[in-house]
Amino acid sequence: MTASLRPLDLAALVLTIGGIAIYGMWKSRQKGSATEFLSGQHQTHWLTMALGILATQASAITFLSTPGQGFGDGLRFAQFYLGMPLALFVLGAWVVPRYMRSGARTAYEYLEGVFGPRVRGLAASLFLISRSLAVGITLYAPAIVLSALFGWNLKVTVLVIGAVVIAYTAFGGYKAVEVTQTAQMTVILLGLVAAFVVLLQGLPEGQGLTEVWSLNRAYGHTQVLDFEWNPASRYTVWSGLAGGFFLAMAYFGTDQSQVGRYLGGKSLTEIRRGFLFTGLIKFPMQLFILSLGLLLLARMHFADEPLWHNPAVAREWVGMRPDLDAQWAEVNEQRQQLAAQPETPERQAQLASLHERRNALKADAVAEVQATAPHLETKDQDYVFLGWALGHMPVGLLGLLLAVIMAGAMSSSSAEINALAATSVIDFGRVLGLRETLKTSRWVTAFWGLAAMGVALLASLYENLIQLVNLIGSLFYGPMLGIFVCAWLFKRLPWRAVFWGGILAESAVLSLHAATLAGWLELGYLWYNLIGAVLVVALAWLLPFRAPRA
Repeated sequence: MTASLRPLDLAALVLTIGGIAIYGMWKSRQKGSATEFLSGQHQTHWLTMALGILATQASAITFLSTPGQGFGDGLRFAQFYLGMPLALFVLGAWVVPRYMRSGARTAYEYLEGVFGPRVRGLAASLFLISRSLAVGITLYAPAIVLSALFGWNLKVTVLVIGAVVIAYTAFGGYKAVEVTQTAQMTVILLGLVAAFVVLLQGLPEGQGLTEVWSLNRAYGHTQVLDFEWNPASRYTVWSGLAGGFFLAMAYFGTDQSQVGRYLGGKSLTEIRRGFLFTGLIKFPMQLFILSLGLLLLARMHFADEPLWHNPAVAREWVGMRPDLDAQWAEVNEQRQQLAAQPETPERQAQLASLHERRNALKADAVAEVQATAPHLETKDQDYVFLGWALGHMPVGLLGLLLAVIMAGAMSSSSAEINALAATSVIDFGRVLGLRETLKTSRWVTAFWGLAAMGVALLASLYENLIQLVNLIGSLFYGPMLGIFVCAWLFKRLPWRAVFWGGILAESAVLSLHAATLAGWLELGYLWYNLIGAVLVVALAWLLPFRAPRA
């Protein structure tokens, strides 16, 4: 069955999202130049800038997928962000001053002063490709889940979310994105805290955070740091420090959706303060969101966990395998009995054994559905959190939680669309014949918003949406970072060597991913960032080009 929104929840959702959009349009109503529309007036306070950075990074996917990631795999995903504080320190101390001295409005404009227009065009093209795909997924994520849970038409849901974002982003540009992101991040933080409190209060009497931790420890879900050296593993300390560092360097140092956020800062000091705040809060923030998944898993030890969290699959499953349903119910009953007992080594071992049986039953059910109804999406971790919220969040707070998800989609996609427009007009204006006017900037913004909606309508659900977005970034960020490292460190390299090094490195990363998909290679995608960056620098030194720079 699909759920329906109560009037108060619907009112909370519409008033919050509509109010933020209208507020953004009102605050950005004063007309300015095309430059101000695309890249701001360099008047942003450090806290506003930091909230903008967090809001751009924390899309709806964060709040749909991350609790599901915690539910299914525990806290290991947080290692992904271990390299981020170091990357922000390096950028603030070394890279941002270079951008500011150059007067660049986009990261790629800086490249032209070092290696010429072709290298600038290559880096900007890699950004446009990767970010246009990612922003489509950003819009698609909430739409696919909301449409499944409420029975809303998927295409209409995508169009509504996209239309709201296009309206205030095309109207107010950088300023509208800036003021709405502050409001959206406030709503997001309030909604997450409310969800945590409701989850905790819903535990049976005598059960608290200590018991939640104990239950999850039986499954290895409380392990935050994994020091095993295994390149095939997605999340370890080493992949987080190395791959995560290079990914963060690329994302914050070369991706215009983030570079544009901090280049609007009042001064270098303000930018560094914003970086410090972002670096300190991001890792604990991700742990907090993942912990919602731990709470969800613990709660389902005291209430029957459904076999399917995706309502579409649950409807199709009715009557398909009664024997498997009976075994699933038996596992639920045994888990409830064990969860009520004090922690002992024997209890923990029995819980772990039951969890293995539970996973085996789920795998059998997935195989059954894929054989009889292959069009249905059986990877349903992204439905866990919102599916619980529909049945347990108090009236009004459910609307707030839905507003959190919508605000996440809007905050991230609006910044990305603004960055795509800025890169198109500033970096490709001469090539495309675009005049740098306010009218042109608004039309280009609207174009990228429509393109993002098109990608969203063509998207399909991945194993986990937050992993899909990070994968898309990892496929392109390594070569992009390598190009910028050459500009930051090796300015005397011939532009042709850097240009072809970037193309060959990108081809190599895509080939590595194809080999991984084919099963010929086992390599976690975080390593693509390191490999791509190192390849560009190495090839730029080794390729036999010694012509003068363009």
